[in-house]
Amino acid sequence: MNKILKQNKIVVLLIISVLITSCGQSVPDELNSQLSSSVGTNGQLISIQSDNVMAAGYDDKSAVMTVQFKNGAIYEYYGVSAGVWKAFISAQPHPWSQVGYPELVQSGIPYKRIG
Repeated sequence: MNKILKQNKIVVLLIISVLITSCGQSVPDELNSQLSSSVGTNGQLISIQSDNVMAAGYDDKSAVMTVQFKNGAIYEYYGVSAGVWKAFISAQPHPWSQVGYPELVQSGIPYKRIG
């Protein structure tokens, strides 16, 4: 539900942006920053379609990605780029084998088990 609300907020902001620019005015800086910061889930976990990953989340401000596996283990990965998060989400139904393991584990991204 939160994902839908966030998507609706982005759509409204885009419509406002178009309306403002069509009137010959520039888009306010605050609105621009909200539009450009729409990567991730603000750290909240969202359901993932996968054999071994149950949920994941990404906070673009702290660059922390959280992965909850179906066995119950929860890990935080630190210094993760927005590109890796986008690739992870796009790789469903095999996000861990296609992106998670090679981009997080094999590349040596710092992590911590939190659950």
